[in-house]
Amino acid sequence: MPLYRFKALTRDGSIVKDQVEFPDLRALYQYIQQEGLVLIKYSSRPVFPWDRLTFKGVSRPELAELCHNLALLVRGGVPLFQALRDLREATPNPRLKKALGVLLQEIRAGNPLSAGMEREKGVFPGIVRSLAALGEETGRLDHTLEEAAQHLYRIHTIITQTKRAMLYPAFVLVAMTGALLFWLLFVLPKILGLFAQMQVALPAPTRFLMVTVSFLQSYIPYLAGAAMVLLVTSLILYRRFPWFRLHIEKILLKLPVVSRVKRSSILAFFFEYLALLLGAGIDILRSFDIMAMNIQSELCKRIIREMREGVLRGEGFRDVASRSGLFSPLDLRMIAVGEETGRLVDQLRYLARHYYEIIQGLVETLSKILEPVLIVVTGLIFLLIVIALIGPIYELISQIH
Repeated sequence: MPLYRFKALTRDGSIVKDQVEFPDLRALYQYIQQEGLVLIKYSSRPVFPWDRLTFKGVSRPELAELCHNLALLVRGGVPLFQALRDLREATPNPRLKKALGVLLQEIRAGNPLSAGMEREKGVFPGIVRSLAALGEETGRLDHTLEEAAQHLYRIHTIITQTKRAMLYPAFVLVAMTGALLFWLLFVLPKILGLFAQMQVALPAPTRFLMVTVSFLQSYIPYLAGAAMVLLVTSLILYRRFPWFRLHIEKILLKLPVVSRVKRSSILAFFFEYLALLLGAGIDILRSFDIMAMNIQSELCKRIIREMREGVLRGEGFRDVASRSGLFSPLDLRMIAVGEETGRLVDQLRYLARHYYEIIQGLVETLSKILEPVLIVVTGLIFLLIVIALIGPIYELISQIH
């Protein structure tokens, strides 16, 4: 499909410039006519791979706002084509503007909104595409788009809260490590060099500190290089190999503090996704497929596939969930009650709110819990350094007396 660049005149006399992919020149003329423009000039060329590259993506809040505004316009009686065109003119994001142009092309060609979203999978995740298709089938597009918007807002909040919970400990740990390395590499060598010139017997802590400082001074470039190589290699493996991500998640779920944050985040995602899809009328097997395609956690993906196979064999949702090892007895009890009473969606929504509140609580309390622990650890390290420095000074003073 060639890329057409054109300059046109609007009804109010202003000039607009744009570039859009069209199947042929006739499609361009139809677009100009429908937009009420007067074509001044145009040019066409093949679409190159770099034309599809964009440095700025579409964030989750931007997509949520788009779905919310589109739902409001459709609910207010605005034709879908006109609503998308208005939103395209209003958005400042070039990537989102391009995606909305694709949606307009599909609707202009007589295709549904979900067909355009399928062409722009990089912008519209699977859950949004599925909800849009469901809304078109049931005639409740405004409702499903609003559900998608609220879901994206909640998911963004969960991710933000989880990052905030992990950011403070990471920041403090990096600051502590930097301060300690500064002392070991720049401050202590000068002081310990003076002690080595003195004719005094050095205590064991001082000798140990001198050996440590000497080792770091000799091998710090190699250690830093090895750490950098390990970090880059880990990032490459994490991005490209699902098995590596799976093992990392299993390790995180065994760490004392991180495990609670990680587990709560995974379960909040799981229950939020499943409650939304089942509440929208999508059957549980299709819901599992959509979740497996869109959820980020490799561990959760594996559990979802295993649960889908169990349900496909005719087992109950609670039974397949109990074998995963991820869900707590409270989760399993709530799921069982939901299955027995026919209110599974309500129970899933309750569990999603429950774990969202847990994450919020962890964000508020984690810093209060870790701060004294980190202070004590830092204090002990510097106490050992002070003891190692005071020993030779005390020995020197004793010899003078």
